[in-house]
Amino acid sequence: MSSKIEPSQFDAYSKAETDEPFFTLLARDPIAPSLVEAWAYLRSGQIGAAEIAFKQAVDAATHIDPQMPGEAQIRSAFEVADDCRQWARSKMVSGRR
Repeated sequence: MSSKIEPSQFDAYSKAETDEPFFTLLARDPIAPSLVEAWAYLRSGQIGAAEIAFKQAVDAATHIDPQMPGEAQIRSAFEVADDCRQWARSKMVSGRR
């Protein structure tokens, strides 16, 4: 487990490059567990299991009040996704990975 008190060996904040964007999901977010599982399944090549986990996240999202698309937190998430793409492209161009 990773927390503020006890970061795991995979703690993203401590390993991130100084200019590297990142996005954090907290345990209080009802869709977080399934999204984290979907990521793990995707990274390990288990596509079918990832699809099931993602569907569980979608199902969980149907039971919460959605945030509006224009809310600052939602806009920020889209910006982080775009920043991640741009950062990865810049690292590929510069040859650093």
